[in-house]
This record gives sequence, C-alpha cells and structure tokens, in this order.
Amino acid sequence: MRNIYYDNIMNIKQSLGKKIKEKRMQLSLTQEQLAEKIGISPKSLSQIELGNNFVSADNLEQICLALNVNVKSLFDFDNDNSKEKMDFIINKLKHNPFLLNKIYKIISIIE
Repeated sequence: MRNIYYDNIMNIKQSLGKKIKEKRMQLSLTQEQLAEKIGISPKSLSQIELGNNFVSADNLEQICLALNVNVKSLFDFDNDNSKEKMDFIINKLKHNPFLLNKIYKIISIIE
C-alpha cells in the first residue's frame, strides 16, 4: 500500500521532469544535446524527464545553467492543495535531519 509521502515524491519527480522537458523543448534541444551539456547520459535525462529518477543537486544546477532558468522556475508547480502538501513536508523535515540537509543543499543552489 502506497502512502501520501510516496505519492507526493512521485508527483514532485514527475512535475519536475515535465518542466525540464518543456524548457528543453522550448530551446529546441534534443535529450542527447541537453544530456551532453550537463554531463549525463541521454538515458539518465530521459528517466529524469519521465519522473522515474530524481535529479541530483549538482545535475539540477547544470540543467538550470544549460536551460538558462533558475531553480525556482522548475519547481513552480500548480498545486490545488499546496498548503496540505507543505504542512506534510514540514512535518517530515522536522523528523528527518538527513532529508533536511538535502533540501538545504538544493535551496542553497537557488540563492
């Protein structure tokens, strides 16, 4: 049985992947071209765009540079229940210092 945490992570991965793909296509780049620019395989990029894999902080920074966007724009999702999700995330971060540290690293890239 899946839980809300799993569903939220999957939604974030899929939404982020969709945004990356949209930005890549706006620039008329192929997966191969973007993958080469950021130093990963086209298959890895495909898995990120499909929402199967989450992008690392280092690769996220490279993707933003290659697509000429800021990290915030990639995480700007339309959520109807964002307050509920935010409360859930905050609660999880309070009890997971390792995850909090990962989030901190991603946020530090944004600034």
